[in-house]
Amino acid sequence: MKIDKPKIPGQLELLDISTLIEVEEERFISRGIVSCWNVLELPENKLSFDQIIFQDISFEGVCFDQVEFIDCKFERCDLSNVDFGDSVFHRVEFHHSKLVGVQCTESRFGHTLVNNCVANYTVFSFSKMKRVKFQQTALNKADFFNCTFDKVVFEECPLDGANFTDTSLMDVDLSTCTYEQVTVSVDQLSGCIVSTEQALGFAKSLGLIVKQ
Repeated sequence: MKIDKPKIPGQLELLDISTLIEVEEERFISRGIVSCWNVLELPENKLSFDQIIFQDISFEGVCFDQVEFIDCKFERCDLSNVDFGDSVFHRVEFHHSKLVGVQCTESRFGHTLVNNCVANYTVFSFSKMKRVKFQQTALNKADFFNCTFDKVVFEECPLDGANFTDTSLMDVDLSTCTYEQVTVSVDQLSGCIVSTEQALGFAKSLGLIVKQ
């Protein structure tokens, strides 16, 4: 599946986020590298980041509610327990980052890559995902309740305890993922691609007795 990469210029300058956000009129931050985050509270008005690379940052306690990220990269960042509720991610990549317990409820993801990250307990409930790839990313206990998937890929991801209730898994390939148990809705399972071992696990979870 083809995912469009972030459109980021080759030459970027370091940005001082605190200075930019303190300017009352500034709500659109673009073209730069952010390697230090010293903002405890974001402005109430909608904030947009465009063509930004976030590097080696801890966002502990930050609330990004209703924020847009367009053509951005997160590299080696700690986003644990960050609130991204009702936000937009378009042509965004997360690499080697920690996303444990991130809240992404009612968010929209398009052309998004999550690569080699730890995203256990992440909440994606009621989100819409189109052309999204989770690659070698731990998603144990992640919550995908009532999500809309359109070309979503899970590649070699630990998914133990993940919740896909009320989410259609049509054409979703879980065959390279590992888990002991996931929660799904029976009526939304049709068309899901699984390995033979995983199929037996689903059959048992549905109360079927499998003879071998």
